Amino acid sequence: MKARQRGFTLLEVCVALGIAAVLAVMTSQVLRQRLAVQAGVQQHRLGALCARELLARFSVEQYWPSSDVGSGQLQQGGQVCHWHLQLRNTGVRDLRRGELRLFADRDQRLPLGQYTLFLERP
Repeated sequence: MKARQRGFTLLEVCVALGIAAVLAVMTSQVLRQRLAVQAGVQQHRLGALCARELLARFSVEQYWPSSDVGSGQLQQGGQVCHWHLQLRNTGVRDLRRGELRLFADRDQRLPLGQYTLFLERP
């Protein structure tokens, strides 16, 4: 009589490794997607903070530019926001509407957000 061998067959080991590989790929995809979403949320928060601070500065400094285009940079939370402001007249004499675009880089390739604001003549 032959003694019965114990252990797994090669087919069983291959199936187990295949299942483990599929689970590892799914986990890595979920993690990558989660990190991308988190980075997007952080960029959005930075844009919102920069927009709020710019609006507050414009109000306190009574910002009323002589041209319809303005730009600059702002230090916020250890990072730099680059901003570009395009102004248009409204139907009200002492009120301008501005389209504020924020970027994480000087070359304007990494947008942080676009906001509409109103400036009042001091």
